[in-house]
Amino acid sequence: MDFSESVLGKATAQHLRDRATASVLTIGSDQFTRRDLAAVTCFNFTAAQSVTRILTRELKVKNTRDLFERIAPHDLALPRLGAISLAVIGAVFEAKGLGGKNPLEAWMRKHAATDDAHPVVTFVSLKKRDEQREKKATAARRSKARRLRVGRFEGRLREDAATATTP
Repeated sequence: MDFSESVLGKATAQHLRDRATASVLTIGSDQFTRRDLAAVTCFNFTAAQSVTRILTRELKVKNTRDLFERIAPHDLALPRLGAISLAVIGAVFEAKGLGGKNPLEAWMRKHAATDDAHPVVTFVSLKKRDEQREKKATAARRSKARRLRVGRFEGRLREDAATATTP
């Protein structure tokens, strides 16, 4: 790309050069630039930044191989990570040569074999299943809390009735 300083100005040209060579995706010790991702036909740089935040800050992934070996797709069914983010992860596996010809499918199959409790059809179905489980758990907590509140209220009513009848 032509970063002509005479047309763009020195500061803008330098900013664009820096941005072109800066890491857009970091997975532990592995860093990927826009050029690295573009080499495997991945241009979802916003999703790449979301993947960086989740994998580095929340899941503490050491590197791309650690992600492939240790982190199951079920672990990535998180807010702010969707199918596009998963496609970025597949591109990173491809860039690192992990998982053969279809690295994303190989990663899914690898973890499906070890995670019988969470068989995977698609990532979207995995996220929907987790959302449904969370809704059921929330409903159960609400129901239990309501039973406790009603029980306390009825107990107070019985105490008040007992003290009202006692002279």
